[in-house]
Amino acid sequence: MAALVQERLIAGLQRIVGAAAVMDAPAARSQYANDQWWYAIAASGAGHPVSTPDVAVKPQTPEQVAEIVQLANELRVPITPWGGGSGVQGAANADRGGIILDLRALDRVRSIDEKSLTCVVEAGKTVREFEAELNAKGLTFTHYPASTEWATIGGSIAARGSGVLSSKYGKIEDHVLNLEFVTPTGELVHTPSVPRHAVGPELTQLQIGAEGTLGVVTAATVKLRLLPKKRVFLVVSFANLADGIEAGRLIMVTGLRPPVMRLYDHHAASHSLARAVETPLEHPTFVMMFDGEYPDLVELEAAKAREICLAHNGKLLPDSIGEMWWERRYVFYYPPYAPELPSIWGTVDVVADFEHIEAVYHETTKAIRAAVPDKWNLSLTTHLSHWYEWGSMIYARMKIPTGPSDLAEAKALHDAVFKAGVEAAMRAGALMNDHHGVGIRLAPFMEAQYGAGMDTLRRIKAAMDPNNILCPGKLGF
Repeated sequence: MAALVQERLIAGLQRIVGAAAVMDAPAARSQYANDQWWYAIAASGAGHPVSTPDVAVKPQTPEQVAEIVQLANELRVPITPWGGGSGVQGAANADRGGIILDLRALDRVRSIDEKSLTCVVEAGKTVREFEAELNAKGLTFTHYPASTEWATIGGSIAARGSGVLSSKYGKIEDHVLNLEFVTPTGELVHTPSVPRHAVGPELTQLQIGAEGTLGVVTAATVKLRLLPKKRVFLVVSFANLADGIEAGRLIMVTGLRPPVMRLYDHHAASHSLARAVETPLEHPTFVMMFDGEYPDLVELEAAKAREICLAHNGKLLPDSIGEMWWERRYVFYYPPYAPELPSIWGTVDVVADFEHIEAVYHETTKAIRAAVPDKWNLSLTTHLSHWYEWGSMIYARMKIPTGPSDLAEAKALHDAVFKAGVEAAMRAGALMNDHHGVGIRLAPFMEAQYGAGMDTLRRIKAAMDPNNILCPGKLGF
């Protein structure tokens, strides 16, 4: 960035938010060096970070966000919004320099409507803090992402995230009723108070999943629920994955709704799941949890699901395995379960309808294994963790314990895995991602995913963001 532009930018930001809330380039590049995308972590560790912001700023109000966006347009400086930095696709990296817009100071719960069970919460509030505040009132958000400790409300919305309770309560788009956001040219917008209204297109859903490219979300009205009075766990093993998938399909299409539905293949069951629940497991294993306000209905729903599983050759395992999984459900994302450098890791999570999901599982996992030479000792554990009335997804988690020492070679190996897995999944009838977003890592596949529709998306981006200020290059824009 030219020195004069940098000087005007910092002066302008200090005028808007105060000098204490503005961080110059050296400090910003240290604090915002990477999100949780493997390559961003590896590149940062090698001294060649993907994220190279020229400045970071921490606004306190939506109006300040709007002023910052207006200033960025005036100076033609890109903006990358930052929430918890927990995304795994690279969306939060300021790979074209410019401004890191840290939204974590916008962290208030503005209001709770205990009659309608809705809440207005700002984008910078972490999911864990939000849930704790609600639980104290006997309420819950029911959006429990694995990254709950760091993920913010705004980040969850931007990436169209999901949580472990999604099979009953939905993904983040099912929780959001309306949004407050700043347009790419700096106008503050409030969408209509509730969704599914017959007053034209839905601006709220346009922002969800846009990863900051079409606006900066500053607050949302979200649905709340009462904390459940009863939870029932069900754990079933199957001789083969096909029987487990069919049991899961029947559970969903017949109207049963366990919030938790996790079907681990035999690799995942015998390794990561078995370690977490301290129980030897050899076969594909289904972990389910049912909850609700009425204990008798919860018990009945679990009983019906149990019948379906037994009718498909399932073998009941102790419910205590499910209870232990619930208590330890986040351990998979921390050491010693979570991988660290010099490993290469990542997750190919793709989604398909029931007609295609079994083939997607086999083709995707086969392609990932074929992409990695034997000498690298690939580990691949896969489960189906989010289920819908029409289909499910696979979460294929790969790890190479020690990859090439050369960063470029390591990235080439990482990229080969994702290319093989994503392309095989799409050929088999899947969409290239379920809930982790696109960011930088999956941007090369957007053209194949959308076809001619990608041109429509680019027109929307160009119309809303004529100066290409927000997250240029992300989402394939």
